[in-house]
Amino acid sequence: MNKKTPDIITTISTKQMKEAIKKSGYLLEQRVERILTNAGYYVETNPVFPDPETGKSKEYDISAISATRIYKKGYNFVFPVLICECENNAQPIVFFTKESPVSFLHHYEVKVSGIPVKFWQENGYISFSDFTGMENFHHYCKGNISTQYCTFQLKKDKSSWIALHDDEHHNTLSSLIKALDYEITQYYDYWEPPHKIEDEDMNVQIYYPLVVLQGDLFAAEPRPNGFALNQVKYIEFRKEMFSSRTNKVETYQIDIICEEYLKYYLKMIEFEVEKIKTLFQRKRKQVCISIEKIIQEIKLVKGDIKSYREYLEF
Repeated sequence: MNKKTPDIITTISTKQMKEAIKKSGYLLEQRVERILTNAGYYVETNPVFPDPETGKSKEYDISAISATRIYKKGYNFVFPVLICECENNAQPIVFFTKESPVSFLHHYEVKVSGIPVKFWQENGYISFSDFTGMENFHHYCKGNISTQYCTFQLKKDKSSWIALHDDEHHNTLSSLIKALDYEITQYYDYWEPPHKIEDEDMNVQIYYPLVVLQGDLFAAEPRPNGFALNQVKYIEFRKEMFSSRTNKVETYQIDIICEEYLKYYLKMIEFEVEKIKTLFQRKRKQVCISIEKIIQEIKLVKGDIKSYREYLEF
């Protein structure tokens, strides 16, 4: 007598759909989008960029931009830009933190684009971060930093857990940097010099690469006899990547935060942008001189220029 073959379920149930969605990052993305929108940001979800290594189209989770007007007249703005990935990490992520002996120099990793991002002084140009004194207030220059991390996975026999550096997190961080570089390149590729020098207003983008986690985040801090493991809401992660554009290794600083820290994080950005606004208002004459000199130099350039990036960047 033949046994009856059990029916194979090929259609997912509503309950199973809900469970699968909860385990994904879709709901987290929607919550982050809502918080950013309520904070006054213009939010674009799943923006696309070309992978510089493969040429294939990729996307990241969220691009968000806000605007702070600097002067009452004209269209002079500073734009904080968030390049954000959202991750519902099933297992905790541990970042190995340490004190940096050169934390006061980390403001040089703040990525900016626009005009002016270099400022004329008597002996030549100085960078945006030097001109604004970012070493005194930017969060990149405060607290411990991390350059390594791990998550956890059960062994196949489920006898114990192993710590590992998995491909998923590596790809998330690498993709974030590629997206950031693409956004900066896009700005410079579309910029054109004005017909009249006085028509050029301030237009500066300050970029904040960010990973928002739904799950737990821990910091592992070294101790004389081992290490301490502390649950945290925020980590500063530094990552190096080779740039085909500059043909050298570039350093990037990425903020890793838990979802519940996002509103505090936005307040931190607001504080930093207000500091920059105050300085630009106080040094308006130097800002205007710098814009004028940059445009004058560009107008002397001969030939067909595809991108003015090398003339605008420090």
